[in-house]
Amino acid sequence: MLENQKSVIWDAGELIYEAGSSPKEAYLILEGYVNIETKDGLKLNRLGIGEIFGETSILLDLPRTVTAKVCAHKVVAKIIPKSYFIKMTKSNVILGALIRKTQIRLMDSNKQSNELANEISLLLDQMDSKSPLKRNELAARLKKVRSSIDKIQLSTEV
Repeated sequence: MLENQKSVIWDAGELIYEAGSSPKEAYLILEGYVNIETKDGLKLNRLGIGEIFGETSILLDLPRTVTAKVCAHKVVAKIIPKSYFIKMTKSNVILGALIRKTQIRLMDSNKQSNELANEISLLLDQMDSKSPLKRNELAARLKKVRSSIDKIQLSTEV
């Protein structure tokens, strides 16, 4: 169904889209790799040939929630228009509901990963500073991080 769709080429290191931008289309990678990052720069995933990216914002009708950047070599991707996703989810309501639920879970997981990474960075910064945290305070904050990780693991189990 996408045979006649256009392709796009990005150079190494190029920004494809940024978190917060408006989605116009998604992409199917034909060549190369794309890094998916949070707005704070946490790498969430590296996608390659045969993988789709940019679909979450289209399916949920939201601004982009992540940033997509080309890795070390050029990327060639087939453009998947917004209309394709709209048609697909309208033609199969159950499939559309499953896809939306999966995308929401993915967004929640990405958000939690970013929050945990930021908390760990803060803890490391404070450990390196001249006025380190008290041992008990550090232990309590690390316990909270561990608890958050456990909740993420439980929420992603099927």
